[in-house]
Amino acid sequence: MLDPDVLVDDMVAVIDDLRGELHPEFGVRAYRLHSVLRTWTGPGMTGKKTDVVTEITPQPRVEQWDGRKFELVTCGLNEAGEIRLTEVSLSYTYPQLCGPDLDKARQQWMLKITDAHGQLTPASYWAHSKAPFVDREETLGWVLWLRKVEVAT
Repeated sequence: MLDPDVLVDDMVAVIDDLRGELHPEFGVRAYRLHSVLRTWTGPGMTGKKTDVVTEITPQPRVEQWDGRKFELVTCGLNEAGEIRLTEVSLSYTYPQLCGPDLDKARQQWMLKITDAHGQLTPASYWAHSKAPFVDREETLGWVLWLRKVEVAT
């Protein structure tokens, strides 16, 4: 979908290669990002579930946005807040970052953030809180604003 006649588009492969090689080597990206399409065999998210997990590479920059915070609810603490991701490769399309059309009775689509370097940070699941934005001037990548979601198990 990239236009080779546009200089930024022509440089996406080079940018992705540099980010994909240098960031992991220096250890500066603490998290990995995956899209997850979860499907249940039964309606109402019942039965056996299967996940199709796809890593989004190179690793994006995960910034604290509204912070990951805890809210007091009647049954205990609930993790809340928003985060912002930058430098998500321009090689991805809007539908790839926002997910497919779903069978809402049997499917769930989300983004999963996992630990990249062995600090044992638990995986967390996120949904878009704003539409993704293409930043072709500063970060040369998509900007994603995400809110924490609870996933059905």
